[in-house]
Amino acid sequence: MQLLKTTIEPVSNFADNPRGDTLFGQLCWMIRFKFGNERLEELLQNYDEEPFMIVSDAFPSGYLPKPKLPLCKLLASEYIKTTDKKEERKKQWIKLDDLLTFKEFHSLSKEEKDEAVNVMHNSINYQTLTTDGEHFAPYGVHEIAMNKKDIYFLIDEARFSLGDLTNTFELLGSYGYGKNSSIGKGRFNVLLKPFETVNFGGQSNSVMTLSPFSSQDLKCEAIYYEPFTRFGKKGALRARENPFKKPLLLADTASVIVFKAPHAKPYAGKAIRGHASHGDIVHQGYAITAAIKEIL
Repeated sequence: MQLLKTTIEPVSNFADNPRGDTLFGQLCWMIRFKFGNERLEELLQNYDEEPFMIVSDAFPSGYLPKPKLPLCKLLASEYIKTTDKKEERKKQWIKLDDLLTFKEFHSLSKEEKDEAVNVMHNSINYQTLTTDGEHFAPYGVHEIAMNKKDIYFLIDEARFSLGDLTNTFELLGSYGYGKNSSIGKGRFNVLLKPFETVNFGGQSNSVMTLSPFSSQDLKCEAIYYEPFTRFGKKGALRARENPFKKPLLLADTASVIVFKAPHAKPYAGKAIRGHASHGDIVHQGYAITAAIKEIL
């Protein structure tokens, strides 16, 4: 499989942060719109054993998340004695070159941080098409004014080419990501074309995940994670029916998995089925992994 990276530049506010499993679901819809339902069914047919595509979360350009580990495993013992632990805990990002050493963690600068925006709306009386009288009820909606983001893709080029990925991802950019995309939220331009080939490099028995994933049946020595509950919804053409899926309990992004030996596969997890009324729905329970400093 080939590991790729691209950078997006938002052209509208986002209603929520881009997560890998949601991006995968929306890209499946783009494949259906672009290439037809038969092509999508063919790609998903063997997704449980051989995923054709795995998508990461969106990260600040140039950074990956800090591994979800206790401070004593992130920092050398002599450094813990001299450093400001409160300040160190605020640093939530790491550069790719530091994954195997944990040499330095970072806080985002003012220019790199996303800005939370509260956009005011109002309820309308559809009989009079005004907001007067008792129907004057303004309320705020939380949105995110987002900076440039890096997104990673792991694809099986024999089944889903770089050209196919580029076409469908650009279509998603014009369609919009996530909640409120139908009213113009979540739209972006793809800056890095063609997508850049990436190699996380290094060999380690410890890896970090780049999106939420299913740890069920995972065979490992240890795992460090924070739980993440996905309350999924159906989208596009299937949102007209009952849109809700069953909740899924996942391990959140930046989980750390420790194996007996260096992990051969560039991903971890499993596909998830049977959590929605439509039996053909597949959830990306996989996550791309990056080798990090050995923990055990």
